[in-house]
Amino acid sequence: MKRATLVAVSFALLVSAVAVASAKDDASPPAFRLAKIFADGMVFQQDKPIRVWGFAPAGAKVSVTLTQNAKVGEQAAAKAGVSESAPRRGQDGGTRDVTVQYVEANPPAPINQTVEATAGDDGQWLVELAPAKGSFRPAWIIAGSGQDMLVVCDVLIGEVWLCAGQSNMAWSDFNRKDREAPSADFPGLRYVQWNDSWYKPLDDLRRDVSWRPCTPESAKKFSAVPYLYGMFLHRYLKVPVGIINVARGGTLGQTWCLRSELDNIDNIIIKTVLKDYDAECAAWDDPKQFEQMMAQWKQAVADAEKKHQQEMAQYEKDLAAAKAEGKTGRELPRKPKKRLPKKPDDPRSGWSPPAGLFNATVMPIRKLSLRGVLYYQGENQAFSLWTRYEHTFPKVPVSMRKAFGDDGLWFGCISQPGWGKFGIDPEISAVQGKYQVVRDIQRRALKNDKLAGMIATYPTGNSYIHPAEKLPVAEYASLWALANAYKKPVEHFGFRYREHKVRDGKVYLYFDIDPVIYDRWKHLESNAAWQVLPYPYQGNAPLEGFTIAGADRRWYPATARHAKLDGKWTIEVSSDLCPEPVAARYGWASWPTGNLVGRNNEPVATFRTDDWPLPESYRYSKEAAEKTAAENAAALLTAEKQALDRKIRQAMIELPRLEAELYSSKLQRDARKLAESKIARAAAAIGELVDGRGPLARTVGDNPELAKKIQAAQKALDALKAEAKKISE
Repeated sequence: MKRATLVAVSFALLVSAVAVASAKDDASPPAFRLAKIFADGMVFQQDKPIRVWGFAPAGAKVSVTLTQNAKVGEQAAAKAGVSESAPRRGQDGGTRDVTVQYVEANPPAPINQTVEATAGDDGQWLVELAPAKGSFRPAWIIAGSGQDMLVVCDVLIGEVWLCAGQSNMAWSDFNRKDREAPSADFPGLRYVQWNDSWYKPLDDLRRDVSWRPCTPESAKKFSAVPYLYGMFLHRYLKVPVGIINVARGGTLGQTWCLRSELDNIDNIIIKTVLKDYDAECAAWDDPKQFEQMMAQWKQAVADAEKKHQQEMAQYEKDLAAAKAEGKTGRELPRKPKKRLPKKPDDPRSGWSPPAGLFNATVMPIRKLSLRGVLYYQGENQAFSLWTRYEHTFPKVPVSMRKAFGDDGLWFGCISQPGWGKFGIDPEISAVQGKYQVVRDIQRRALKNDKLAGMIATYPTGNSYIHPAEKLPVAEYASLWALANAYKKPVEHFGFRYREHKVRDGKVYLYFDIDPVIYDRWKHLESNAAWQVLPYPYQGNAPLEGFTIAGADRRWYPATARHAKLDGKWTIEVSSDLCPEPVAARYGWASWPTGNLVGRNNEPVATFRTDDWPLPESYRYSKEAAEKTAAENAAALLTAEKQALDRKIRQAMIELPRLEAELYSSKLQRDARKLAESKIARAAAAIGELVDGRGPLARTVGDNPELAKKIQAAQKALDALKAEAKKISE
């Protein structure tokens, strides 16, 4: 395999990032070169136009050849000075090397295309070659202009995906990596990664990048989800796969959008954010304002230095006096720390500004053909930024398709894993933003997009915002892509909520079936519930994760079961405390308790049947942030009181039932033990309120009526426990 090298015969090709960013303003003509995404080992998208572009002096003639003719390619590489790579060494440090080799049966005819172009007044040129079929046969890009020649080696044609998002897409570690990496020998899987941000769209990347083939050594450094996703596609499709990962931790949806799309959003949050950001950038673009800003910072540093010197002088005096008095250890005065003001950061290359990462990562490669985009972002929106996500997230797939000029671009959105506190009261989760709202925003935005999908991953979470369980995340994503983008017969979702009906105090939920499952059972006149409905992943266990509400929009935990309505299998949801329900939700929490899966353990995506307004959060101004905080605090207090009231009411309903079960089970030891177990659980729930052990108990003291209800429930429970003891004796 050729070593990844990009060369020019006559002169150095690389120019500085500043020159690239400001090429239009530079008086000197641009050097003849390829765009930086073109490097050895890259992958072109099959069955779509192949575009190669770069830079040259205005009017320069350019010729580009894409060839799989080894003789032609090797001669060009030799002429350009490209040498063979050194043999890859074994993991034991020795010279023995075992690697995967691809043997293609009936490969497509070799490619040998040449296209010419002329550099425009802006110093840019582009050629478009005919689409080609995927192949493991290496190709060469040979670009020439006058006496200059550039050669890119070991180019493959297959499937190309762009991965974008934040830290869970960039995270490199994952469970079982130590067992997975040693077998990660896939030379046909190529990976390139970078991230960058700029306030204006760039025509090229600001630094060089390298496409790396997947080996046991290189795979250790690949980001987990992109690598695993590419690996699953590579093994199934049996074609080369190229993964471009531009994710950056801590980013917001606004940075993954075209600026023009953000400008079209008629919302005060977005308009204020854009206005403030533009003002910050303008100050850095204005030499006078920039000079004044730096002068103020330097003066602040000087003032801080002077203050520190004064503090140190006083410290030395105090220290000497303390030692003279015989003081030691902690009695001595503390040495003052030097605290210098931080140098102002350049907002133009901020961490996650509006359109920033889109400008610097997507726009420079927008002429590439891709199969699709895999997007994993939204965690940061849960920190009081979910309301703006309502407006920015829907613009992400729109921006991607517009930038790449491809209305057929697939867009897979990985929704958030479970995170935070598990088993939170539904009253509280209903008034919080967090992941439940982020997931719902994604679900609604993509609902009618035939080329997009939301990929549920909440069972992979834990109390850490970066869960290491990444293998199932990538597997779910690859199943979505295989079933949709590639039309392969694989199961890819764990049933999908379609509609609901309300009848006789119960909500009945209907689900769409995975096409593969549907095809398997469509010939049967009457299906069993397990064939057409999701089931708990624990097997024969209660269905968990449902809540229910009436017209008052107050949410209660609900029991659920498989049941038929009008001859059709549904999931029936109900609650003793909500006799007239109108809506239901599943998995409505940052870390859902939902346990429903499909035939292959694919999670059922969280959903809601209602369209009621969600909690809001505004941070575009100090006043808006304070108002939001006050409103959310009031809503949380109300929710805590409702949760207390609900627990007491539920206990008063359950205690008579438990008593009946207890007495009816005198001759049934197992049934009696079950009743005693239920009594113990009721005691634990009431104990949480009586002893002040739970987060809700703090509101009891503020509500005498609730306190009386709790005392009554405790008294009834004590009586029932005494009866249970007599029966046991």
